[in-house]
Amino acid sequence: MALPQAGEKDTYLVQGWKVAEEDRRAQLDLPDHEEVVEIPRRMVQFFLEVTSGDGHA
Repeated sequence: MALPQAGEKDTYLVQGWKVAEEDRRAQLDLPDHEEVVEIPRRMVQFFLEVTSGDGHA
């Protein structure tokens, strides 16, 4: 589930299932200060934005 924008950062908070399997995490170039979550494919539609062509919604 995507939550509303988080303050002044122009970012979104995302809720999903934490990926704990080390073999799956090893496939990612994941910095120590980041985490990865998994969401159902059906939820992806809520993340897509229509842009004006200049990269801004």
